[in-house]
Amino acid sequence: MHDHDRLHQSLGPSSVVLNTIAEREAPYLVPRLRDLAFSVDIRISNLEDGLWSFSEGLWRRAIAAGASTPMEKQAFGIADDIYEAGLLLAYLSFVPFCEAGIVDTLSLQRLLENTFRLDLEAMREYCLADDRLEEAVKFLDLGDRAGWQLLQAMLNPDFRKRPIAEAVLNHRFMTGTAV
Repeated sequence: MHDHDRLHQSLGPSSVVLNTIAEREAPYLVPRLRDLAFSVDIRISNLEDGLWSFSEGLWRRAIAAGASTPMEKQAFGIADDIYEAGLLLAYLSFVPFCEAGIVDTLSLQRLLENTFRLDLEAMREYCLADDRLEEAVKFLDLGDRAGWQLLQAMLNPDFRKRPIAEAVLNHRFMTGTAV
């Protein structure tokens, strides 16, 4: 989407659908984004012209974070989507490996943002102490903690330091080379 000057702006567990011809074979999984009702056009010309009333909150946050030019606002918007994708990755890393009902989207986000203030190493240590979360830690620990490293990059408090979508997709945790 970012390559086509669009932001998703509503990325969550229900935003991704997996299609496949062989459900037990990961190489055949084809993820598709949905729930595009809040998507935002981030063409520079639109940002220069101030055509962004629908996404006004996003641009106010961008300005508050120090993004003042149209290109900086565009970069902020992309980084904002990456942050949401990081929260989704955390959710997808915990829910399948934990007891049912232990983790939900909101409690996981609060744990990351409020309790641990995006310090993923501290969160890892906390999760290791809880047997119900141990399998999620093991999953993110694959490849010398590659999952935690990717999450830390995607959830970096400084939007300028977050990776772009292509870097996320090519990260060793995502490609399976971290195993």
